[in-house]
Amino acid sequence: ARRVWLKALSPAKTRSAPPLQYSRVKDLCRAFPDLQFSLNGGVADVGHARALLGFPGDRLAGEMDSLIGSAWDTPGDDSIPPNLQGVMIGRGAMNGPMMLWDVDRTIYGCTEERERVTRRTVLSAYQAYLEEAYPPDEAERSVGSVHLALKPTLGIFSGLRGNRAFRSTMDTLMRDKGNRRLGPAHVLQQVLSQLEEANPGVLDEPLQPTSVYKPAAKSAAASAAPDGPLGRDRKRKRGVAEEAAATEPPSADASAEPDVQAEAGAS
Repeated sequence: ARRVWLKALSPAKTRSAPPLQYSRVKDLCRAFPDLQFSLNGGVADVGHARALLGFPGDRLAGEMDSLIGSAWDTPGDDSIPPNLQGVMIGRGAMNGPMMLWDVDRTIYGCTEERERVTRRTVLSAYQAYLEEAYPPDEAERSVGSVHLALKPTLGIFSGLRGNRAFRSTMDTLMRDKGNRRLGPAHVLQQVLSQLEEANPGVLDEPLQPTSVYKPAAKSAAASAAPDGPLGRDRKRKRGVAEEAAATEPPSADASAEPDVQAEAGAS
């Protein structure tokens, strides 16, 4: 949905510049009807994904056809190409994985009754997986390997009390060699014990239902997107030259008056 600039932009900037153009995905779907496409980029939550998919299953209160066109940035065109296979939620799911707790119903239309889901049930299931995949008393593990095993849990408490303590305590405990030998499941259990002691009830707080997509107003930065790496490079060089000129010491025959003016201008 956007061109890739490999120069003059940081990895973080490449996720916001140039602006996404979802309409191009629709154009590709229509130009190649025998192929299947998935949309990736900028999808932050399940509500946004539902709008891009045309609200699969039963609609949530407040979901209207006009939101489909808004999500695609194609006002007046609420159609969904039949060969659009799906959408990808990347960083949004990594930073707040609990948004996916009800995705079987909200995206895939599952109607089966299920046990109540909480952060406690999710983490207990993941801990059981870790115990099987990384049994204790194995060869010495690196901090990096334990971190990778526990990384999917780092956003579990995003937006809740204790989130920062949860992450920092996990980082501290995984750096202990004895804890690493006992495995990531042991580290997770120790962290959860400390978290619950400091924040009673946080593991069982009700999970938020999927929110209806709300179109975000385009930011000034997005509307004034850079005109390319070359343009950004020229601006950078111009800024460096102006800064050098501003800091250049005055010549020997310079009068005091310009110095006063420069000082006043900098104040």
